Amino acid sequence: MIRLEFFIFISYVVFAFFLFLFLNFLVKRFSLSKVEYILFTNVFLVFLAGVASYFNWGSFCDNIFIIVIFEFLIRMLYTTYILEKDFFDREEKNLSLYLEDLIVAYLLNQFIIRQVEMVFLSAEQLKLLLWIFIIFFVYKFFRKQENYAFLKDVGHKMSFSDKKQYIISQYAKMKQRYGTAITVQDDLRYVLYTLMIYENYQRPNFFRRIDYFRYQFDHIPRKQGIMQIDSKKMITDLESIEIVEKKLTKIYDKLKADGKTKKKNTDFGILTIGKYIKNKEEALELEKVYLQLKEFSNL
Repeated sequence: MIRLEFFIFISYVVFAFFLFLFLNFLVKRFSLSKVEYILFTNVFLVFLAGVASYFNWGSFCDNIFIIVIFEFLIRMLYTTYILEKDFFDREEKNLSLYLEDLIVAYLLNQFIIRQVEMVFLSAEQLKLLLWIFIIFFVYKFFRKQENYAFLKDVGHKMSFSDKKQYIISQYAKMKQRYGTAITVQDDLRYVLYTLMIYENYQRPNFFRRIDYFRYQFDHIPRKQGIMQIDSKKMITDLESIEIVEKKLTKIYDKLKADGKTKKKNTDFGILTIGKYIKNKEEALELEKVYLQLKEFSNL
């Protein structure tokens, strides 16, 4: 009995990891809304419960909602230690999403998966209705993705500049870690921190370490350091910062020299970002972050 319970416990952990991978794929590929995220979580549970029932493994279904709890813990660790982001950031609203997800999974487990007879509908009748709903939902979902394959779901995706709490907390960390090594001053200093925070967000430290490890074996040139510099040799985070410092200084000095004909209130920091970042949309986002850092520092 103890062995069986232990095996079920381990199974929950394993399937939680698969659920984590499954949801990650869907979020990156389709930008799920909150409702879609919760529904796909529970579709996964229903599918598992169906397989378990087919093989007469009823005890596995008794508390199958626990898989959602383990997936929550895996995602929290992944976000905190791999992506180096604040999982409990209020702007991201992660906690409310996972609480709602867990409540739905628990209710599904208790009142449908575990039940044989129900007050309004029997479990057998509800099972048919549930699978009709699942098939309809999956069909509608992929039909929607087919119709809007080339459009971004702006309404459900927060832009980088909107992550104010994350930006300010990262600014404090970067300032403490690299502040003494940075030589540029004034607006150019904020430009450097803006790029540093953004590049670290795009490629967290964990993945940069993997890049270093891979380079030791294949020696293939790739982006390295916190500033993600294209390099044919291994460079540290500090070395990448120094390289970007020199590039930004050249751009900034040239803009200042040419700025005699410009308006007095011209922000050369913004102009520097526009010259350094070629993608216009990305540059506009980083200009907003740059202004946030300046505003925060002036408080």
